[in-house]
Amino acid sequence: MRSLIRVAVIGTGNIGSDLCERILLHPDFELVAFVGRRPNSPGLDRMRGRIRYTLSDGIDSLSSIWPEIDGLFDATSAASHRLHWIEAQRAGKFVVDLTPSNLGRPIVPVLVGKTPQMNLETDFCANYSMVTCGGQSSAPLLYSMAVHSSGIQEVEVSSSIASRSAGPATRDNIDEYIAATENVARQITGCSVAKSILVLNPAEPPIMMRTTLHLRVNQIDLTGVSQEIRRVFPKVSEYVPGYELVVEPHMVNPDVASATVKVAGAGYYLPEYSGNLDIINAAAVETARLHFSQIR
Repeated sequence: MRSLIRVAVIGTGNIGSDLCERILLHPDFELVAFVGRRPNSPGLDRMRGRIRYTLSDGIDSLSSIWPEIDGLFDATSAASHRLHWIEAQRAGKFVVDLTPSNLGRPIVPVLVGKTPQMNLETDFCANYSMVTCGGQSSAPLLYSMAVHSSGIQEVEVSSSIASRSAGPATRDNIDEYIAATENVARQITGCSVAKSILVLNPAEPPIMMRTTLHLRVNQIDLTGVSQEIRRVFPKVSEYVPGYELVVEPHMVNPDVASATVKVAGAGYYLPEYSGNLDIINAAAVETARLHFSQIR
């Protein structure tokens, strides 16, 4: 009989609440605890009576129940994650980091094994960074374009998300967001010049998340890129059903290639326009599943 992956989620905002809802429905997981810092937070109230522990003393809440969990999802902030990782290391647990702390190993599930940096660790105590929503949405497309390009000189990743879907943590961590997104773009392409742009669009009704790539290259095989997309994107859709190519790869200048993806949310807890939150949560759950399959 297959054992379930026993996990806790820390951070009771929108991301943490959505993460709980999808974990509860996933056949490979048992959600043991949901952890916040306010006893009356709406997120904790939502989970009371549905899981074993709803705790409100932050990371200290887990001190007595670490033996009951295999790993931790961190949906707090980049600054808080540093402390949480120290405590998880002491307890010998893996962590999936949904903050842009850039502390752990960047992972985009569909690219595991395709780039030298994106490999899973085989011990229990691992830290996986989900980079950012822009990193997760751009990486499959960026990989598909980069492997059929030569002489990549510059990369630009521009994401537009609904302002309503950007909570306090997102707004407080804009600098970290930019740094983490640019870092993963450099890793995938090998190009040292990477730029990340994030637009919080206040339009009503809220817009869907879109991410556009621009690559300045010496050469690119657009036919090869399209074939690569047809291989890679269905695998992304297995864990992010709302991931979709909306602008085919094309040349905007003789040396600049571009393409655009859209991400719609699956509606576990958040509205459909919160594709930016949906993709990072979906990637987090898939990363934990892949990691556990390596170590058991």
